[in-house]
Amino acid sequence: MRGEPPPPDLQPLTPLFLTIHLAGGHIGLPILVATFLFSKTAKRHATVVNFCVIWILYSIIYCLLLYGGRDLQEHPSYALCLTQAAMNYGAPPMAVVAGLAVVLQIWSTFTEPWKETRLANIPRWLKLIAIIVPPYLVFVAFSLSAGYYGLKNPHWVRVKNGLYCGLMHGKFEMLAVPIFCGVFVALIIGFEVATAVRYFQGRRLIKKVFPLVPPKKPSLSPWCRAGLFLVYATLTLSTCIMDLKQDLTAFGYMIQAALPLAAFLIFGLQKDVLLTWIFWNRKTKWTPDDPNFVAPSDSHHVARTLSVMSDTTIDSTTPIATHPSLSVDDSMV
Repeated sequence: MRGEPPPPDLQPLTPLFLTIHLAGGHIGLPILVATFLFSKTAKRHATVVNFCVIWILYSIIYCLLLYGGRDLQEHPSYALCLTQAAMNYGAPPMAVVAGLAVVLQIWSTFTEPWKETRLANIPRWLKLIAIIVPPYLVFVAFSLSAGYYGLKNPHWVRVKNGLYCGLMHGKFEMLAVPIFCGVFVALIIGFEVATAVRYFQGRRLIKKVFPLVPPKKPSLSPWCRAGLFLVYATLTLSTCIMDLKQDLTAFGYMIQAALPLAAFLIFGLQKDVLLTWIFWNRKTKWTPDDPNFVAPSDSHHVARTLSVMSDTTIDSTTPIATHPSLSVDDSMV
């Protein structure tokens, strides 16, 4: 069987590779997850928390050899190298499935309310399992498959590119992983675009129903984050394509290393999170679930309310901020 073209030797880039992973997956994201779990003002939906946890695992998996220093990096044991090689092929598919879950959660907030009633009778714990478990099942499936190939062909298991272990021959990496990741990243981009289309359709409908009421100017902050998330997904897709073509350069490997850092920046640079970190007290904003909210009766105020709700929805779900009612704590109820 024809083997892979030899990957570049990136051992001189070890400090940069490790620093990027430490900044995103070892420091930034754990702090962010702790903020989501323990803060009273920066709650996030279970899909977002799970997404961040998965990128932490991703970062740890790719750094296993680097924890032991240069000697372990150059001469790892076969058991450790096989373990890392197997998990390396499970980590990217796990991450893209978790990313799709986040985007589907955003997209579902724009579905008609009567469609949501079909799921009303499903217990919340079952919904939570359906949201959280699939990425880990994908991880186990790909890791076990790669581990099986490595056990059958121990001479394939080597330190790849001087940074981490991989399978140096066979079509498992060349086809299965990049194709799977590419398909799911394409779905992520598609649902991101569909969400934007639905949002603007809703704003047009409000303007059509209430033509005399000036619409509320949409907030740019959530759309900037959505744009960053789209760029992040596109970079991931590009990396998958380069991996499929076996044309991954040193820059491509650095993009892979920077994905946890990108996730931290997208989810962490949000106002409520930043205010929590610097211990500021902010005023409580109105939310659609506010029990004290009473809808006004005249059409002018109704139209303004619908406009505010439209912006609140996108602001509270885009890569993805949150509404407290969708937080992890409530998901457990």
